Amino acid sequence: MPLGNDDLLPLFQSEASGRLNRLDEVLAKGSPDPDGELWRIARRELHTLKGAARMMGLTEIAEVCHQAEDVIDWPAEDGFEILLGLIKRVRTMVGTIGVIEGSAGGEPVNGTQEVPSLVVPQAQPSLDTRILDRVSDQAVHLSFLSREIGAMVEALHAMARTAESGVTDGQPEQVLATLALSLRRAALSAGQAHSRFDGLLEQQLGSLLSIQVQPVRPLLSSLGNHAVELGLSLGKTVAAEVESAHCRLDRRIMDALRQALLHVVRNAVDHGIEPETERMELGKNPTGTVALRAETRAERVRLVVSDDGRGINPQEVLAKAVERGLVSKEAAEALEEDGIRQLLFHSGFSMRDQTTEVSGRGIGLDTVADTVRRIGGDVWIDAVPGEGTQITIDLPVSRRGEPILVVEAGGYKVGIPAHQVRAFGGSGVARDSGAGGAAPSDGVAVSVELSTRFGLAPAENGSTVVHAKSVGIPVDLVVDRVIGEEEVFLHSWPKFLGRIPGTEAMALLAEGVPIAVLDLQFFIQPTAGEPQAFATSSAEFPPLKVLLVDDSRITREMFRRILADGGVEIILAASGEEALGVLDDRTVDCIVTDIEMPGIDGLELTRRVRASSEWEHLPVVVVSTRNQPSDRMAGLEAGADAYLAKQNMMGEELLTLVERLGGRR
Repeated sequence: MPLGNDDLLPLFQSEASGRLNRLDEVLAKGSPDPDGELWRIARRELHTLKGAARMMGLTEIAEVCHQAEDVIDWPAEDGFEILLGLIKRVRTMVGTIGVIEGSAGGEPVNGTQEVPSLVVPQAQPSLDTRILDRVSDQAVHLSFLSREIGAMVEALHAMARTAESGVTDGQPEQVLATLALSLRRAALSAGQAHSRFDGLLEQQLGSLLSIQVQPVRPLLSSLGNHAVELGLSLGKTVAAEVESAHCRLDRRIMDALRQALLHVVRNAVDHGIEPETERMELGKNPTGTVALRAETRAERVRLVVSDDGRGINPQEVLAKAVERGLVSKEAAEALEEDGIRQLLFHSGFSMRDQTTEVSGRGIGLDTVADTVRRIGGDVWIDAVPGEGTQITIDLPVSRRGEPILVVEAGGYKVGIPAHQVRAFGGSGVARDSGAGGAAPSDGVAVSVELSTRFGLAPAENGSTVVHAKSVGIPVDLVVDRVIGEEEVFLHSWPKFLGRIPGTEAMALLAEGVPIAVLDLQFFIQPTAGEPQAFATSSAEFPPLKVLLVDDSRITREMFRRILADGGVEIILAASGEEALGVLDDRTVDCIVTDIEMPGIDGLELTRRVRASSEWEHLPVVVVSTRNQPSDRMAGLEAGADAYLAKQNMMGEELLTLVERLGGRR
């Protein structure tokens, strides 16, 4: 369950109990007709409960609900008894959520060893037999599909032979008509096969990745123990708090991140926590606290390491950066606090002049930032002098392709990590001829014209602004045009090229073209002598009004929080009928709707919106746990502007999409 949503547990348990009671009422009437209304009601209740569990990060409950759905979709002789057993299991799991979490979360981690050491249990993939069975079944379906594709290839060869014979035919029109009909049939068959192949491949990839995903708690607990032990070795009393709920992360990502997190914990104890006497003089608890927390946010995980120590003095950091030649005096004068804190990510930067066994080696936060970016994440620092420091790391749940936004600047294609993009569109950038190192004031984002930074001429026919965020700092990239989003594998640059400034990695697009993926932190750093552009932040615009339609209370509340955090005004509706009533009375900028709802469902609501002359241009986003290609096609055919799968969705993705469709560019 996402950290910070603990208060939603009672709401989830209440909603889940209500839906399980309705399931009991339906199934108490005996085994329903698989094609009847009672069976559809049972499936809808399970589907909604599964979606709410996924939104809360309760993956085990969601998985059992999914198994129950499969029993309904594929009736067997003993299916009714299996279904009753699965529902009973879900009820038990829902009733013990608080008990399980309460015994594991938020307790201080104690340590007694004098020599600090990090002992982290190596997570091992747990091979669930249900997952193996599912992968095997999917492999069989793929083999059948391969044969079908082979038949289509043979049909294409036959058409080629027909075309060759038609070259000398006295009536080529007849041959062309035959070919046109055959090609249409082949295109239809190929499209259907591609949809099935895409769906099966995505299911198999999900099943395989689920084997790699492991609980985060063992890693965080070990780091907490290390913090306690390190404090003892430095003559400090440190308590560690670990909170991870049901958070899980790809084993390979945890392995790559382990050393980086160790640097963060060491910095918190060595740099952050004061000695007992100093803390007592400041009126603080003599025992310092290092907190390690993890939360799941859709398809991403956020790790937070914080301490209640001395915090970060921006002026001391700035003085040290100038002393070490990391920033010029002229550029330093214009830096705001956010920009100053990010100087700590510079290679070799340290606040210590002396090297110790713990720190001062210049391999701290710059190593953390490089590691996090290599695995598709982002990292930033927040700190208050005298109160403490917090380092936040945002990561993908699993290691797969990296989504990037492909843009063009100066005639060249480059990629921007999609998780850093907030929105794009429009222009209207005002140029400031002052020092290039100037940082923005409140309400203004740093803006960089990429073509100019590349030493190339910008496009003459207008530009587009990509609003992004890196290391906690907003940055607007002025590009010639946005091409689209693509999922790619990131590759290191060849060794003979070395590290190319301003780039994070290289990638191959689907068309086979290699492109550079940008390191946005590079463009935030002050560069003396270069003109600096500023663009007004979206906070100055009136808030978007979004109608959120979902019959699940927990889903409505979680989506409401995601959108409200982005400054969006939310109007809630629990059904399609209620949503139509809201549209009659109020003006909204966008609709976000689920599909599975009693009465008027999301697809019918979308059709009615499109059929109305008053609402036909209103953007509609469908968000559902249905993620098959046929489901997406049904949503788009009903008139939706976008279709998002809840299990693959990031909160920022929904917010960005709503802002873009609602006219907030």
